Amino acid sequence: MDDLIKAAKEAVSKSNDLKNKFTYATDAPVEFGCVFCQTPEEYEKFTNTITPLDRIVEDTPSGYTYLLKEPIETVSGPLRLLKIRKPDPKRKERGDADFNTNYEEFSSRYQSDPRFKIVEHKTFKYLRLEVPGSGTMACFSNRPKSKVLGLSG
Repeated sequence: MDDLIKAAKEAVSKSNDLKNKFTYATDAPVEFGCVFCQTPEEYEKFTNTITPLDRIVEDTPSGYTYLLKEPIETVSGPLRLLKIRKPDPKRKERGDADFNTNYEEFSSRYQSDPRFKIVEHKTFKYLRLEVPGSGTMACFSNRPKSKVLGLSG
């Protein structure tokens, strides 16, 4: 479990650094974190170390999202939602994080910045801050992941 916690903290920390460098939202808390596994062995190790008290709240083709019974304390606040992503040759980043902001205000300010991309899904959309060489991404959703998943408080 220690390696997974370390990877999650590192992903959030690097995403937080990116967010703080390129946006005004320096106090935006983390909503959701994702660890991008680099090998099938790492994916198996991380999914096998999740405790039985943590529960799967989302099953996607790229991996599971867990609601952690004991949040991981990060530089951006407690992390309750963690996705362990399967290896993907197109994603060499170590991970990413989603941060809670006032989406309308945030997107009006940054959607024309070429470092940001709008990504749309059926039930939500977000701006993704991606800077080559940073090893991470930072995301800002119009609906917090906990709301998309129907989770309370």
